[in-house]
Amino acid sequence: MVAIGGYAMITTHPPNYYTVNNPADPTAMALGAIRKAEHQLIAQVMPDEDTDFELAVSTLAVSTGYSRHRVRQLILAFYQLRDLPLLDQLQQDLFHLDHQRLITISNALFGLNPEHLEVVDELLTDYLTPIAPNQALPSHRSIRAKIAAIRSMLDDAKADPDKDPTNRKEFDISPGDNDTTAHLFASVDPVEGKLINDAVAKHAEATGMNKGEAFVDLILSKVKVKVALNLYSAKDLANAPVWGTGIGWLDEKTGNHWSARATTVRDMDQAMKKHAAGHDPTPDIRAAVEGRDGGCVAPYCTVPADRCDLDHRINHEDGGCTCIGNLSSACRHHHNGKTDGRCVYLADPVTGIVVWVWEDGTWAVNVPEGPLTPQGARWAQTVSQYRTRHRERWAAAAKAEAEAKATEAQEDAPPF
Repeated sequence: MVAIGGYAMITTHPPNYYTVNNPADPTAMALGAIRKAEHQLIAQVMPDEDTDFELAVSTLAVSTGYSRHRVRQLILAFYQLRDLPLLDQLQQDLFHLDHQRLITISNALFGLNPEHLEVVDELLTDYLTPIAPNQALPSHRSIRAKIAAIRSMLDDAKADPDKDPTNRKEFDISPGDNDTTAHLFASVDPVEGKLINDAVAKHAEATGMNKGEAFVDLILSKVKVKVALNLYSAKDLANAPVWGTGIGWLDEKTGNHWSARATTVRDMDQAMKKHAAGHDPTPDIRAAVEGRDGGCVAPYCTVPADRCDLDHRINHEDGGCTCIGNLSSACRHHHNGKTDGRCVYLADPVTGIVVWVWEDGTWAVNVPEGPLTPQGARWAQTVSQYRTRHRERWAAAAKAEAEAKATEAQEDAPPF
């Protein structure tokens, strides 16, 4: 409230909004106006679906100066948005999604079963609605991962199932651009990819090699490197999904496969209540923090939690405990920034929501997406309920089919 000439002027902000919609940030407002104008312009010049597509692409490429590929992506993204009325309305209200995020959504939904559009629209709109003031907008990677999780829950067929890495592993090596290099390509499931990457990074750090050298050395020298991966699954939910550190929510097949290979089981409920005696967290406390945060807790940072330091928000030497309530995942860059006093943060130990404040007064809120957050628990419950209902319907249909076949066999049996 600001007093002007004896009058009181009350300025109100929406209770929850993204940083790109911050009404107190002139830069955010200016860019928001540009985003809105660009969105409305493309929507206005969108070709009808019965128009010659390639002609429309050529015309818009000339008018906008965009490449034909970019124009195709935009047209398909806006067509896709028309099929998601709830998300379209949210975009009309906020104009928070730039063109590239709309293209990301369109690409991630390619080949979606039309029968699943309504559910996808509801879940994606919920995901892209802010739940805190000045919240960091989900990144392109986070949006892709969320859509992948939704499609996995729905058991939605991919556009080309034969190329799905969970169905078939592939490997290829081809000559590079000159005679001194070769390019390697491998298609594996996401957990295998994570384990390979961690093994290469660990061997590179131990030997001083770069990652390319370490990768070759691991294969040709048959060096053994031990790596660990934390998988999370709700013990009180039937058909619960599995979340992997540095990966996110896994499809059902991959989650079940790797969960069965787990060598150690830790109770995260107990770990979240635990206090370590010294400065360094125990493995279960570290796992609990990583499972809550999912990644570096600084807004718009994409470093996975397992590559982060665990920062004592209140320094251990100043009496800060080594427990989940005083620990946060921070990449080395943001950890150093906090240590140097260039930024500080406040954290809710239950939700993991973090408010960051920089030395110039800029602030933003990060909402973590790990499985041990309220949002993660709600998603696990959603998937569990959907899978359970799906199995019940499948079992009922299978039973009805078996009974029908039995009846048909009895009717066709000879009378002797």
